[in-house]
Amino acid sequence: MSRPRCLTEFAPTKHRRRITPFSRGPVTGQIGDALHVAAERRSNQLLITDRAADIDPGAPLTRTYAQWAELVDEATGWLHALGVRPWDRVAVMKANHFDIAVLAAAAARIGAVPALLSGAYGPDIVRVLLSRLEKPYVITDGAHLRSGGLDAEAVKELTARTVCTTAQPGRRDVVDLNSLRGAPVAAPRLRRPDEPMIATHTSGTTGIPKLVVHSAISELGAAVIESERWPVVGVRPSDVWAYCEPYWHERQTHQMLSMATVTQRMLMLSEPKNLTKMKGLLLKHRPTLVEALPNIYLYWEELARDPDRPFASVREYVNSFDAIHTRTIRTFLDASDSRMPIWLQAWSQSENGTILIRPYLRRNVRRRGHRPPPTQMFGWTVPGFGRIRIVDPATRRKVGRGKVGLIEIKQPGRCLTYIGEHDRHTLKRDGDWWNTGDLGTLNRIGALRFVDREIDRIPSGSAVELEDVLLDRLTRLSEVIVLPVAGGAPVPVYSTHDELPIGPDEWRSAAAGLPVLADPIHIMWDDFPRTGTWKVRRVELRSRFLPDSRALGTGTWT
Repeated sequence: MSRPRCLTEFAPTKHRRRITPFSRGPVTGQIGDALHVAAERRSNQLLITDRAADIDPGAPLTRTYAQWAELVDEATGWLHALGVRPWDRVAVMKANHFDIAVLAAAAARIGAVPALLSGAYGPDIVRVLLSRLEKPYVITDGAHLRSGGLDAEAVKELTARTVCTTAQPGRRDVVDLNSLRGAPVAAPRLRRPDEPMIATHTSGTTGIPKLVVHSAISELGAAVIESERWPVVGVRPSDVWAYCEPYWHERQTHQMLSMATVTQRMLMLSEPKNLTKMKGLLLKHRPTLVEALPNIYLYWEELARDPDRPFASVREYVNSFDAIHTRTIRTFLDASDSRMPIWLQAWSQSENGTILIRPYLRRNVRRRGHRPPPTQMFGWTVPGFGRIRIVDPATRRKVGRGKVGLIEIKQPGRCLTYIGEHDRHTLKRDGDWWNTGDLGTLNRIGALRFVDREIDRIPSGSAVELEDVLLDRLTRLSEVIVLPVAGGAPVPVYSTHDELPIGPDEWRSAAAGLPVLADPIHIMWDDFPRTGTWKVRRVELRSRFLPDSRALGTGTWT
């Protein structure tokens, strides 16, 4: 069988199954096998969703691991009946729900390569991503057909066949998912461990998202850290894990492998803006562990202050991907009735999985508006597993301790390539070292302080630091982004919980002692352009509110 051109050129990655000979490593690296392995290990464990699956709307919200594995098997039949065969790409672009992971597992189980897309970026970017996938099969819904610009002409040009989970009367170019139900289960044909297995895309804060390819080997290496039996902070089989992430993201793949290994109860949340529903589910299921995106936590601060204390049972919080605000950590640690709740700040990338994990206790975030904020100190890599160095952006030579430069890492689990952009992937590699595109410093004892994305850097300072301090000093802020301006002072753009602007005197008081900032711009929370991971798209924000300005960063390493 022929391999598509978009998956023929990729770089090998390091293999690692465990940190030490005594470690608990992931039991599988195959996404197509994850739910089946989980079911074999603990068939009656529950995985609960907050709404019905779009691909199985009549089924209950609470199912066992074994029942979810059965749905994967059913979906392999649908895909095979559609014509999907090994090496075909299956793009999944639909409403956020755990069933995205089910479809990904089904595609990978029969040897196809699932490509999970957010659909939050509009027709122009959807067209680019589908073009790079070279005529994929597409599974979508009515809303994403429209928002992604998938009219009859686009479906014919960009896709092999397109399936819709909701009926589309008059659209003869689109296959109704119901017409595929009842097809016999397809035989498993998992890809070899070193071959491309799944594609997801980066957040796309600076432009078109990159399509990141992983194999079973790279996924295995990336899932090692969270599968470990860490004292105190490790995930336990007895945990109830409330998980609120975009299910199209690479993070979900690692979570599936971790779940197959640990076999904890899962509460899969997909509608974070529905605070009433979130509160009811948290009070009903009483999670011991909560994971969400940094900006979802920021949005949930109101929920954390609720007198009914929906987070009272939580012993551990995890935020994935990026920096978290000090105010947010303090708010949620105070929302727990645990004697010593812990917050884990995970710095990770789609290309690498988890790079660093920093724990926080209540005493670590007691001081308000402190500079630099504690959340900028990301800490150390896992000894014997990963390494970090800081290099000059121009020469890529190491710089001294305390000097700002580009952060490069070396650890197992790096991705194989970017689909359609292998040269870009090669540019970021230096042997086994990987350029993250982020700026930081190493202190004298080797701990990493995160500064900014290279493209977002400001002169002699840190936008991340300023945003954290302002949020901590101005409790009415619901979001603030500091935009660098070449030749001028950085410009804060902010929103407030009550939608009213901050008065000039109050702003000046909060900004006392900070580098000079331009007059702030007040907008509504919904006016911040966001990615599918709730990150603010800073390039678009700049073009919208500062169209005549330019940034300082080059974006070369983004």
